[in-house]
Amino acid sequence: MIVLIVDDQEKILEATRKLVDWERLHVDEVYTADSAAAAKQILAQYPVDIMLTDIEMPEEDGLSLQKWLIKNYPLVYCIFLTSHADFSYAKEAIRGGAFDYILQPASISEIEDTIERCIEKLEQRSDIIRKTNRYDKMTEKAEYPEERKPDGARWGKWLIRGDYALVRNQIVNLLRLAEQDGYLTISYRQHMIHAFLESCSVACYEKKIELQKLFTEDFTYEDMLSCYHTDKELQDGMERLLYIFTKEVSESEGREEGSYTVQERIREVVRYLEENMDRMVSRREAAKFVFLNEDYFSRMFRKETGMGFKEYQLKIKMDYAGKLLSNTTMPVTLIASKAGYENFTNFSQMFRKVMGVTPTEYRKINTKP
Repeated sequence: MIVLIVDDQEKILEATRKLVDWERLHVDEVYTADSAAAAKQILAQYPVDIMLTDIEMPEEDGLSLQKWLIKNYPLVYCIFLTSHADFSYAKEAIRGGAFDYILQPASISEIEDTIERCIEKLEQRSDIIRKTNRYDKMTEKAEYPEERKPDGARWGKWLIRGDYALVRNQIVNLLRLAEQDGYLTISYRQHMIHAFLESCSVACYEKKIELQKLFTEDFTYEDMLSCYHTDKELQDGMERLLYIFTKEVSESEGREEGSYTVQERIREVVRYLEENMDRMVSRREAAKFVFLNEDYFSRMFRKETGMGFKEYQLKIKMDYAGKLLSNTTMPVTLIASKAGYENFTNFSQMFRKVMGVTPTEYRKINTKP
């Protein structure tokens, strides 16, 4: 275990290095840096696990260093150890993904306890990586299109205006595209988590809600930061925070939780189906998407649309396929795939059941000469 301490005051550097019981914490090496530039050099030379840094330093401050760290060494945990009590600093640190924020003067035991918790998280992560036996693949840096970069600022605006489903939908789709195109790594998921936490911070600030209220003893800020091992883990963590955020917004604005009406939820599901035409969305996934019990969701969906969920999804897929058959020369097999069908025979049967004719016959009838 390697720790890096960054502070422009030499006395603080030496005191922290000498007074903390590193041996008890099983820390092998402790490096010190008196500036962000010096810290970057050390990070480039040694496999640092934890960085403790001050915030206010000449030339480049700790917050800027943390942002650089996330971009270049996303697996390194960052702990702020600072005498500056300004809440804006703490908010910025949390939004940037800091493991913890320790306000000086702090006791040595408090510093040691924080480092110990951080080491426990590191060990849990290492265990999971060892079990998967895919460390190299999961941590490699992969290139991906700029438009697929997680955008916390934009998500924050969506949360502020109540478009929770839009945030959720984009995260799910970005993960799916990343897996499809081969750049779904730990690093990408971590960027996703940091962007999501940034969006929560932005929205909480605008709605005058304390960010800490989104977390509980059972699911802490650190737990969310660690949700990068699987897509399910990340999405489950996101769902927990979104659920609490919607409740807090309702309470702060003097509305009942039920003010997120069933009609609004069904409309969001309809939009979700339209945006995911190239795959099959299960009833369970749709219900979870809008925080409803599955059976209750089915009843309300039929009430609002006049159709069962499965029937409705089939209809819009066949309508979509019909438009492609009429307006393009795309092969029928490709159209089937775009409508979410891997089996062409199954697609043809479903199309005939809904439209009354086969896809080929439909194209002949509806194509203009």
